[in-house]
Amino acid sequence: MSYAFLDPQCRWPFSLDEGNIWRFLSLSVVILVALGMLDTPVTLWVAGLPEAVRAPFYYITRAGKSDWNLLPTLLVAIGAGIAARFWMQGDAQIKARTIASVSFFLFAGVAVPGIVANLVKRGLGRSRPVNFEENGIFSFDPVLNDWTFQSFPSGDTTTIFAFAMVVLFFFPRLFWWMLFGAALVGLSRIMVGVHFPTDVFGGILLGVLGAYWVRNFCLKQGWLFHQNSRGKIMPNFDWPTGDSRSS
Repeated sequence: MSYAFLDPQCRWPFSLDEGNIWRFLSLSVVILVALGMLDTPVTLWVAGLPEAVRAPFYYITRAGKSDWNLLPTLLVAIGAGIAARFWMQGDAQIKARTIASVSFFLFAGVAVPGIVANLVKRGLGRSRPVNFEENGIFSFDPVLNDWTFQSFPSGDTTTIFAFAMVVLFFFPRLFWWMLFGAALVGLSRIMVGVHFPTDVFGGILLGVLGAYWVRNFCLKQGWLFHQNSRGKIMPNFDWPTGDSRSS
């Protein structure tokens, strides 16, 4: 199943497999500049909305927090790994190892882009919309800053798009559902007044590219993924399909 610009079974998104990096970079800059022209009017428009309109987005935006994903997947990975190493044998051991591998991949696929996003946003130090009246859209306090100067890229958008991609690597048929959900969370970051449109766009790119990088690293190590004869990258589950007692 192909989605042209964002195929979970290709090595890279946005047709980067075909060597279109300069076209991708050029288009990204154009989009970033275009969105930069919208940062001010969108921020003013959101600030003027009735609270009843913005209220649902305060619930939606919670899905962008990483703790609900990172802690459970890490605990499952550790628990299943320990069980496979010390307590289980045969098919049960193989299943536990597979669960540990998938869980750790889900953890790493979100954690790595998230760490990069936090390093960039702290290093860049862009002022958030909460400081808009005082600082406008182009105010920076790099390195030593608080959360009000950690706007670009949106960390929650990075997290949710990275999560969407790591799920799609296993279940590509969920493409439009995952993309819609991630986009809704990205929109919520603007609607609750903590990010500009350019921040969200930066988070989308970082989340998607970061998830692909983690998947490609696993592929290179021959772990959890393989590339089939058609060049598609597929999950490689080591999962027993029958009862070993009957063989």
